[in-house]
Amino acid sequence: MKLLRYLRDAAVFAPCYLLLDWVSYIHPLGPFNITPWNPQPALAIAWMLLGGLVHAPAVFATILLADLVVRSVPLGVSLVTALVLSAGYAGLAYGLRVLLRPRPDLHSLRQLTLFIALVIPGSALIAAGFVGVLFALGSLGPADALPAWLRFWVGDAVGVLVTAPLLLVVADGAGRRSFAAMARRWETYAQIALLAATLWLIFAGLGGDPSHHFYLVFLPLIWIAIRHGLGGAIAAVGVVQLGVVLGIHRHPIQGLPIIELQALVAALTLTALYLGVMMDERQRATEGLKQSLRLATAGEMAGAIAHEVNQPLTALTNYARSGQMLLAAGRTDELMGVIERMLAEAQRASEVVRRLRDFFREGRTRLERVPVVELLESARRDAQDSRIGSFAVSGDSGLPYVLVDRLQIELVLRNLIRNAAEAMDGAPGAGRIDVSAQCDDAAHVRIVVRDNGPGISAARRAKVFEPFVSGKPTGMGLGLAVSRAIAEAHGGSLDAMPGGHGEFHLVLPVEAAHA
Repeated sequence: MKLLRYLRDAAVFAPCYLLLDWVSYIHPLGPFNITPWNPQPALAIAWMLLGGLVHAPAVFATILLADLVVRSVPLGVSLVTALVLSAGYAGLAYGLRVLLRPRPDLHSLRQLTLFIALVIPGSALIAAGFVGVLFALGSLGPADALPAWLRFWVGDAVGVLVTAPLLLVVADGAGRRSFAAMARRWETYAQIALLAATLWLIFAGLGGDPSHHFYLVFLPLIWIAIRHGLGGAIAAVGVVQLGVVLGIHRHPIQGLPIIELQALVAALTLTALYLGVMMDERQRATEGLKQSLRLATAGEMAGAIAHEVNQPLTALTNYARSGQMLLAAGRTDELMGVIERMLAEAQRASEVVRRLRDFFREGRTRLERVPVVELLESARRDAQDSRIGSFAVSGDSGLPYVLVDRLQIELVLRNLIRNAAEAMDGAPGAGRIDVSAQCDDAAHVRIVVRDNGPGISAARRAKVFEPFVSGKPTGMGLGLAVSRAIAEAHGGSLDAMPGGHGEFHLVLPVEAAHA
């Protein structure tokens, strides 16, 4: 069974290798037809990288066949050069297999850097081995050795850098899904059309040396890499390489700096790959941060759950005991009223849990008309459990209603009060917190939380709302970030004022602003 699978894979690999060798057979140099672009080594390296060095004999046989059929190299020389090339590609595959563990998907800066750091010098060594064999056999003279080595190195390096990432991404399930997602977006086709138009402009529209205008390719390529990440960058450099090959076919060989063009393609490829990987890593970091914030919100909301559910649970307990007493006394007529109140409290607790579940899953908020006075009274109740020497609440008369999710805004106030209590110096009971509310403008109410703690410096003000920045030894640095996110989700804001004492301003839209 393993032998049949091996032969099946070899039967697929060999025609693909020969096809790539034939397609890239452009402007060969010297009697051994060294070409400036060689994508077929990438196929051999990727096959041995993913499937193991057991495929090295099949790679050797295929390289030998390609030399005989496509490049018309004499058999004796082909045997030696095919052995050198297959051994070199196997060495590259083994090195990449070791360095890119556990999966060679190139989805991190580290993996991409290791891939490039091994491919470029590895291709140079393989080219040196190949040209050295030809020189030792007398097939290349001293004057031709260096140009042949340079062309072979650039051809192999560019071919591997452009083609191998594409093969590795296609071999990965997530990579195939990313390509499928790109194919479903109209923007992708507009970007490819712009890239093709730019290549036409370089090779045909502007005239002259294409390398002088090659910088124009960077503009659409950067757009593609930013929008699609590594997958888009890989597809874009493939299109660029295809355009360069077609352009080389169009121009007279004597007037075209092929090595310079391929060196520019190599620089373009490295730029695109690094930009694509950085965009992917940024996206993963953003998603990870969102998940961390959701988890932090869950932790912060745990206090709200305990606070909000505790009251109906306490009421349920009291009503249940009253029901037991009424039942023991035979006063069944009054028992129905107690049961109805128990059901109402149970419904209240269920509503709190449901709203929090909706927030965690979908970020939804349930807006309701809330008097600002009630928010201030909620802050007063929360402060009763804190070790605060003095706590004062004040508000302008005639404050309008705000349209907010009460549970979430009470969480923000609770978090600000707790932070103020923890920030104040001195023994327990020596601190003072003032919470006040006033109309900010016709559409907003401003709630101010002040304390007599050390305050926030102007330099630190910009960082206190950043995730994972905390002034407490045991703090996660997520409470203020979550609080600001909640305020902004309501169409308001949360800011820290610099000064000698702590001061936070919470701005909320009034009911009329939502009308």
